Amino acid sequence: MLDLRPALRHTVPVSDPHQPGQPYQEPSPQQPQPGYGEQPYQQHAYPQQGYPAGQGQYPHAPYPAYPAYAPEPPGKTMGIVGFVLAFVIAPAGIVVSAMALSESKKVGYPNVLGKWGLWLSIAFTALWVLYVLFIVLAVFGGLFASFATTSTLDGYGMSV
Repeated sequence: MLDLRPALRHTVPVSDPHQPGQPYQEPSPQQPQPGYGEQPYQQHAYPQQGYPAGQGQYPHAPYPAYPAYAPEPPGKTMGIVGFVLAFVIAPAGIVVSAMALSESKKVGYPNVLGKWGLWLSIAFTALWVLYVLFIVLAVFGGLFASFATTSTLDGYGMSV
C-alpha cells in the first residue's frame, strides 16, 4: 500500500478562517476570498487569420445527429394491463382494454394486446355470468323443487 503522508508534509498549510478560537469575519469586497485570490480568466479577442476583426470565432458546426427518442405509443401499457386483467378481473379488463384501444386508435397504433385483452375480457366475463346464473338457478331451482315435492297443499292453498 502506498503511503501518501510524507508527500503531504511538504505542502503549504492553508489557513482556515473557521478554526476554533478565531471569530468569523465577513470577507470584504476588496479582500479576496481564501483560495480564490487569483484574478478571473479574461479572454482577449484576437482576430483570427482570414477573418475580419470582430469575428474571431469560427461558426458552430451542427451537432451530430443522434437517433431521436421514440416515445412509447399511447395505450401500449394500458393494453398490457388490460390483457393481464382479462385473466384476473375480467370486467376491469374490458374497461382498461377499451381505453387502450381508444388511445391507440387516435395515433394509428395497432394495439394487438389491447384487442386480445378486450376479447378475452368479454369472453371471461360472459363465462363468469353464465356460471353465476347456473349456480343461482341450481340453488333456487333445487329449493323450489324441494318445496314442490314436499308440499301437501293443492293448487288453491288447501291441504289435501
